[in-house]
Amino acid sequence: MDIRIEKARSQSFVTAFARGLSVIEAFGSTTEALSLAEIAARSGNDRAVARRSLLTLIELGYATTDKKNYRLTPRILRLAYAYLAQSGMDGRLQRYVDAVAAEIAEACSVSVLDGLETVGVAHAPSPVHKTGFLMKPGTRMPAYVMTSGRVLLAAKSDQEAAALLEKMDRQAFTQFTLTSVPSLMDAIGRVREDGFATIEEELEIGLLSIAVPIKNRRGETVASLNVSSSATRTTREDFCKAALPVMRRTALEIGSILP
Repeated sequence: MDIRIEKARSQSFVTAFARGLSVIEAFGSTTEALSLAEIAARSGNDRAVARRSLLTLIELGYATTDKKNYRLTPRILRLAYAYLAQSGMDGRLQRYVDAVAAEIAEACSVSVLDGLETVGVAHAPSPVHKTGFLMKPGTRMPAYVMTSGRVLLAAKSDQEAAALLEKMDRQAFTQFTLTSVPSLMDAIGRVREDGFATIEEELEIGLLSIAVPIKNRRGETVASLNVSSSATRTTREDFCKAALPVMRRTALEIGSILP
């Protein structure tokens, strides 16, 4: 967890509940079962606390064990679906990303901002091309290096965006990755002016991506619509010319169905 939970923040803070949530988060994006020691280390809890939380999750049907290792069960998806349903980003989004992918023949996804990371909530692969970087629902990526992240950070004030960037581990994925806070704030400023974000080869050599904001009916940016292509197939200018009209139209359509 980003914030240690040993000290309650207020009298209403339920430490045991927070520790249980940290145990769930410990599984992250791993596809492997985890040992008690691994879960304790990842969650920042001692082994006894982690074990009690795991036993509670097992009794409620959210986890399972083979006596040595632990896994989450599909029941945990109820927690994720509660957010998706409330925000309007449940299965209703899939037809939109499918339509964009089919129309421009490139991969399309919808992402939201969770703290310092973007999280994919819907995805459609390109019906024609294969891309090295695979985005799928649940994929978490550092916001500073994603077009989706820059669009979502652009919706915040300069002070909020800069504070979040300062907290990020801004490593360079390629020689083109922007990592300094001033350069990233300049990029975020351009997103505000242009109404969209583009990134070329910052996350992966050859990867070109575009994102536009998805706004709800109050005009608040709540998600981003993203498409990705290969810099060997198109230029940034041509990609924007082909994709942006479709993306902006679809973002408006999605925004109209959100709560």
